[in-house]
Parts: sequence; structure tokens; C-alpha cells
Amino acid sequence: MKSDFSTVDALLERLKSGATPRAQKSLELIHEICKEQMEKGNEISVATIGRISGARGGPSTQPIRNRSGERYRALIEAWKELIDASVRKSIVRPHSGVAEDVLDMIPDAAVRALVGTYIAHNRKLVRENSLLKGGSQIVLDRRAKNVIAPPSNATVEVVAPLENLLPAEIEALQHAISDEFMKQMGWKPEPNGRVNDKRGNRPIYGPGYVNAIKKVLDAVKHK
Repeated sequence: MKSDFSTVDALLERLKSGATPRAQKSLELIHEICKEQMEKGNEISVATIGRISGARGGPSTQPIRNRSGERYRALIEAWKELIDASVRKSIVRPHSGVAEDVLDMIPDAAVRALVGTYIAHNRKLVRENSLLKGGSQIVLDRRAKNVIAPPSNATVEVVAPLENLLPAEIEALQHAISDEFMKQMGWKPEPNGRVNDKRGNRPIYGPGYVNAIKKVLDAVKHK
């Protein structure tokens, strides 16, 4: 499987910036393992990468899942998104997706990876919403699988999802909806959060896109 690794390579360098020498080596090891897994067509997940990394002297699954392992998780998620993007490109479609065209126009590789992750998540929500509108009664199970109850004397730390956002990721979100970026791309944001092309007749992102990112940034600001 041939892929453009520049996106995750750029993210790796950002994650290494400011990290301790030990964390930098761990990031490089996880980066190499993810690359090997992708080239072999194998699974990339926190559990799998943690198991292989631990066997090679790097951080194992639990340290990666801990609050201090947010850099490792961000790198693994970027690799997972790269695989998803490769699979999407291999599928023949009658029309090229607007979102993919937009991603190609973003010069910053790290920003491109983060925006791609949010696009994929948005598509998932749209599919779920379409199913619900169909009138069928569908139960979406979002509970974590294989959850092991901690011992009664254990200390449990509950971490809000927003705590996992890195400063570089927050900056990427701010840039994605900034007036400067919108003007540069020739896009027009609407009051309902939708983003249209420069002619205003073709949606780039659906309703709620800009508003959702603003809410995330506001929550991060006041956390």
C-alpha cells in the first residue's frame, strides 16, 4: 500500500516539539510501528500499537491511554485517519468528494490531518442521522467495550474529552474557521454554521460545522 506519509510525518515533528527526550523516542517508535502496520495492512489501534510498543521497550497500552499519553494517542489517530483516507481513495466513485478536494488545498499537513479527522466524524454523524430519520428504531451503543472494573481500593481519574486536545490541535481548529482562512479559500460561512463556496451555491461543510467548532473552542477556553 503506497501512501503519502507527509501528513503524519509533519504531525510527529509537532508532537515531538517540547516533549522530553524519552517521549520523543517513544513517539518515533510508535510512528514506526504504525507505519509497519499500515504497510502490512494490519490493524492500527491503541491496544494493538501499545502491545507491540511495550514489547519493544516503548509505552504499553495503559500508559498510552493515560492522560500523559495524549501525544501518543494523537499520533495513532492520525495514522488511523491516513488509512481511512487511503481506503476512500481506492473506491471508485462517480464524483470526487468536495471535502477531499478541500483537504488537498490545505497547505499545512498537520492541519490537514486534523480537519480530515473532523470531516470523517461529521460524515459518521450524518449517516447516523439519516438512519434515525428513516423511522426505524435503532439503538446506538456507545459504551466502551471490554471495560474492566477497577479494584475497590483503586483511584479512578475521570478525564474530560477536551483535556485530550493538544495546543497544536486547538490552533488548527481556530485556523480552520478563521476569517483569514475562509477568505483565503474563497468560502462563505453562514449563520447556521454551514460553509459555502465563493458562489454561495455549493456547500463545502454542512450546517453546524463552524458553530460546532466554536463551541469546542469555547469549552476549551473555559475548562
